Amino acid sequence: MKYWFSLCLLSLTISAAFSQSNYLHYHQGINQTEALIVEEQFSEAVRAYDSLFAEYEYVFLKDLLIAAQIAVLSEQPEKTTQWLERALKKGYQCDCITRMPVFEKYIETKAWQHLLDQSEEFKADYYSSIQLQWHREFHQRYKREQESKTASDRSAYISIVSNNYQRIKVLMDSVPFPSERIVGIDNEMLFPSQNGGKLSNCDAANSKVIPTLLHYDNPITDIGWDKFVAALQSGHLHPNQFATIYSFESNYVSRLNANKNINRPELPQYYFQFPFGKKSKDLEKVNRHRAQFGICSIELSEKKKLICRKYRLRMRFGYQ
Repeated sequence: MKYWFSLCLLSLTISAAFSQSNYLHYHQGINQTEALIVEEQFSEAVRAYDSLFAEYEYVFLKDLLIAAQIAVLSEQPEKTTQWLERALKKGYQCDCITRMPVFEKYIETKAWQHLLDQSEEFKADYYSSIQLQWHREFHQRYKREQESKTASDRSAYISIVSNNYQRIKVLMDSVPFPSERIVGIDNEMLFPSQNGGKLSNCDAANSKVIPTLLHYDNPITDIGWDKFVAALQSGHLHPNQFATIYSFESNYVSRLNANKNINRPELPQYYFQFPFGKKSKDLEKVNRHRAQFGICSIELSEKKKLICRKYRLRMRFGYQ
C-alpha cells in the first residue's frame, strides 16, 4: 500500500511540476507543428516553427534541422538559411547538411556558400557556448566505456560504467543534466572508439551520456525522479531520451547487475511503447502518458515515417 501511495504521489508531483514547465509547452508545440508537416501544410508549419523558436531561449538542434528542411518544401529559402545558420552555431557540421537529400538544390545557392564561408566562425561560436572541458571529458569517457564492453574482463567494463555514472550523478547536483546545451553534440573525430559504439556527427544529439544511464542500474531511481523532471522542465533532457532511459530501467534491460531482486527500480508506471519498455494495448492510455511528457502520439510517429519517405526528409536524430 505504501509503495502504491508513493507512485500516486510521484505522478501528482510530476503533473504539478509540468504544469509550470515551459519546455513541456515547447515539446507540445513541436508535436503540433509536426502534425502540420504530416498533413503537408508546410507553410503553416514554417510559421509555427518561427513563432515557437522566438518564444524559447534554447531550441533543440534537431528541431532547427527539421524546420530548415520544411522551409525548403515551403520554398522559403531565407528561413532555411536562418535555421541552418543557427544549427551550425550549435555545432552541426556542413557535410552532414549536404548529405540530406532535401537540401540538394539549396546547397548550390549563394546563401549556402555564404554559410560555408563562415563555418569556422560558427564553430568558434559553438565551442564558446558549451563547457569545452566537459565536451572533451565525456567523449573520452564514452570511448573507454564502449571499448571496455568487448573486453574479456567484464569487471573493467562495470568499473568504467560505474565511474562514468557517478560523474553524471555528481554533475546533476549542480546542473540540470549534462546535455547538448552544456557538453555539446557528438563528434566522431574526438577520441574515436576503435571498436563498436561509434558516435555519428550527423545525429545532432548528445549520445555520449545517455548510454551510461541506459546500462547502469536504475539511474532515475538512484539520482531522483525530481531531478530528471527538472532536466525535462528546463529543456536539458529531451523527452525521448528520458523515455528511453525509463524503458531500460523499468524493464531491467542491460543492467550491470543481472539479479532483478537487487537494486530494484522504484518508478511510477508509464507506458511509452518505446523499445524494451512495457507495452499496453490501450493506445489511448499510451498516448496520454506520452503527451504528459511531451512525446508525440503513436499515430503521429507512424505518419512521420511516411512523410519522410515521401519527401526524403530526416526527422529522427540519435536518441531524440
